[in-house]
Amino acid sequence: METKKKRKMTRTQRENLAGHLFVAPAVICFTIFVGIPIIVNVGVLSFAEFSLLGDFEWVGLKNFRDVFRDSSTYTILKNTLRLFLVLVPTHIIGGLIAATAINAVRNHFFHTIFRIALYFPMVVTTASVALVWGYLYDTDFGVFNWILSQFGIDKIRFLGDQHWALLSIAIFSAWKFIGNAFLYYYIGLRNIPETYMEAAKLDGASTWQAYIHVKLPLLTPTIFFVVTTTLINCFQVFDEPYFLTNGGPGVSSQTLAMQIYRKGFGQYHFGYASALGVILFVMVITVTFIMFGTQNKWVTYDTE
Repeated sequence: METKKKRKMTRTQRENLAGHLFVAPAVICFTIFVGIPIIVNVGVLSFAEFSLLGDFEWVGLKNFRDVFRDSSTYTILKNTLRLFLVLVPTHIIGGLIAATAINAVRNHFFHTIFRIALYFPMVVTTASVALVWGYLYDTDFGVFNWILSQFGIDKIRFLGDQHWALLSIAIFSAWKFIGNAFLYYYIGLRNIPETYMEAAKLDGASTWQAYIHVKLPLLTPTIFFVVTTTLINCFQVFDEPYFLTNGGPGVSSQTLAMQIYRKGFGQYHFGYASALGVILFVMVITVTFIMFGTQNKWVTYDTE
């Protein structure tokens, strides 16, 4: 008995060691390239003025005072929030609707075509498709304005008007990135056994009732993951406004992530950019804690 117990313990230890060795590269890379930079930025760089040449001056809370005294900061925060409020429900709800609709398609050919068509924009680089969408949005020669002209509607400066720029970016972002949420939802739906739905229908539930009361609860772990990652990603929107409008006109479509880039690598105000990074970090970590703190109230991992 003791020999078997020792052999079992040794095997468990070997398995644990193998697991730690597999995880170690990811943990080391995360620590070096993410963890340490965050700690240094929050604890040191955001309270200093410095340059790439090595000049370093401790300035305390000056960077944060400069950030909140800058009138453009509030416009940029408002832009980030407005995009956040549009993109989050669009990606979360739109991705779920798309995944549910495509999962219901029984024809194998059309099922594959729809799946590829929805996820394909995710594969293409943002820079290349943003160039195409720039032409679609063009005031004089764009397809969208041509369609509007067929109905007698005046031309709209989609990317040159501060009232339309953010909406245009949101539409492009939804088309480009909704495939990410769709993919996770689709995988989650495919992993739910059809026997649950069949059992619910045998009990007299309609298709809609079975979906709401059976399939959605089983999908909550996937929904939790999608909602959390979408919330985090939407706070860090950069590519879409950068390539479509470059933050313009003025700063009417500039986001917090763009401002960090411009201040740090455009104007070399690294302390100011670090303070903005801390603000973004606080926003992201707050949302993350809220999501993980509330998951036990609505997420179910029990499929037995």
